[in-house]
Amino acid sequence: MKTMLRAALAILIIAVVACSQKGLDSRLIVEPKPVPGVDFTQYKTWSWGRQGEYVQTGIEALDAPEFRAGVGNHTISEMSKLGYTHVDGAPDMLLMFHVAVEERYDEVKMNPAYQGYDMAGANVNSDDMWKEGSLIMFVIDAKSGQQIWGSTATAELDELADYETKKKRFNEVITKMLADFPKRPQ
Repeated sequence: MKTMLRAALAILIIAVVACSQKGLDSRLIVEPKPVPGVDFTQYKTWSWGRQGEYVQTGIEALDAPEFRAGVGNHTISEMSKLGYTHVDGAPDMLLMFHVAVEERYDEVKMNPAYQGYDMAGANVNSDDMWKEGSLIMFVIDAKSGQQIWGSTATAELDELADYETKKKRFNEVITKMLADFPKRPQ
């Protein structure tokens, strides 16, 4: 009986700690999307695709030019660790990001179809709504224009995090996404 009680208590503690974790790290899902059959031995250099284009997210920190520059420098560093060189002209590959931020909500509590079924205690509050960020990374063959690799990361955003924390977490996500990018053969 004591063993069962200890196990239940341990599970409860783990659940409380896991649920209390907020920020970009919480519920982070990274999904690499490699294109089958791509020979990465032919690629040595890369550059940014669609330079100068940036879709505003509505989040001040993410839209700040210095934030984007910091994330760009981090990406250059990570690609360099993988053996690829960033160039300004005539690259082998183009790398592009797309950032999307969406409002999410508890679908059961917000669904009018459930309102008549003893949902009196299921009042909607701020804990039932959150912002979810998605970072989509595309790598394209510069000559053919065909996508050769991709990755998507999705996580709940911590709107209360300070600027430096947001930048650090964003860079951590890029590192996790590029962990699945093929290393350049030596």
